[in-house]
Amino acid sequence: MCSDPALLRLVLHPVVDVAAGRVAGYEVLSRFGSPVPTEEWFRAARALGRDADLDRVVLAAALERLPDLPPGTFLTVNASPTSLADPEVMAVLLAQDLTGVVLELTEHADCDPRDLVGPLTLLRARGALIALDDVGTGHSGLLRMAVVRPEILKVDLQLVRGLHQDLVKRSLVQFLGECAGRLDAWIIAEGVETADELEVLRGMGVPLVQGFLLARPGDDFAPLSAEAARLLNHPQVPGAVPAHARHAGDLARRTKTSRSVSGAVQAVQAESAPVVVVDAEDVPRVIVLPGQRPGERPRVEPVEVTLAPETPVSAVAARAVARPVPVRYDPLVCTDPAGRYVGVVGFEDVVLDLAAPTPAALASAHRVPWTVGAVGA
Repeated sequence: MCSDPALLRLVLHPVVDVAAGRVAGYEVLSRFGSPVPTEEWFRAARALGRDADLDRVVLAAALERLPDLPPGTFLTVNASPTSLADPEVMAVLLAQDLTGVVLELTEHADCDPRDLVGPLTLLRARGALIALDDVGTGHSGLLRMAVVRPEILKVDLQLVRGLHQDLVKRSLVQFLGECAGRLDAWIIAEGVETADELEVLRGMGVPLVQGFLLARPGDDFAPLSAEAARLLNHPQVPGAVPAHARHAGDLARRTKTSRSVSGAVQAVQAESAPVVVVDAEDVPRVIVLPGQRPGERPRVEPVEVTLAPETPVSAVAARAVARPVPVRYDPLVCTDPAGRYVGVVGFEDVVLDLAAPTPAALASAHRVPWTVGAVGA
């Protein structure tokens, strides 16, 4: 295979945003045109000490699909963590802009997580996000999670399969979701094959899922099918999220944005409303807040924690109060799966929503109107 990359065939498996009802990203999977299962090829490569060579071939082919990636989606490519010690593998990855790429670290190989810090820093500097595959199994344990600080956690299908009938599995998935929240990471549930599993995951606030129920791997960047869209729009299982359940996206308000801190500070001084500083990809980096007392200068805070729009309001509250005291009551920043700015969620809105969670009560809550748009500076 390493001497003849033409034997390799790649397919694309959609990752679905259950709230938005659209494809959020595509995972690149390998196929070798052989009755031997794909995993056996990688297992044989590891046994022969050629796993980095195989990863290099697959990564080079997978990244060739990047120019065709649909706007607003990400491309997930897999690699063994031990392969990141290989200069040729790193050269393939660092040879291009990795914006929109998620590097998924597989769970099969053991390594000291601290050895990953250097390579992952370089990859993040090129724009890549990092995912841990099959969290909870293999070598994707809690220590690796703590050191790698992934942007995405993928829940192994063994935890997803049948979780609607298994309290322990549901508890473990909930635990991983809470870990993802504390890490400012997204969570993807793999192997969703039944409507029961989908609805339970949706009810738990899992934002992204992957599985044959909604989409199978294919040769192209396919959109969500009409049947999958129907499943997402019409929950079939009692216990799904109630219609009145609220999420961060329901409370998020788009504020003015700026490309510079100085421009944001000027806008805040003029209008006494928050302004978010975003980069060229519309990813929030800094939030500038009005001074708390008359005459105080605006406060500049880095955006270190973001929310998914699908985050339940109760989880938003838990994350807010887990922050250090000086910033505990600041607005929280909400982003889409690609990390782009969606809006901010005010702490006071969270409290009001928890106190009066029905739509009618929420509509009656006083919400300060913020001016939206972009700051020129």
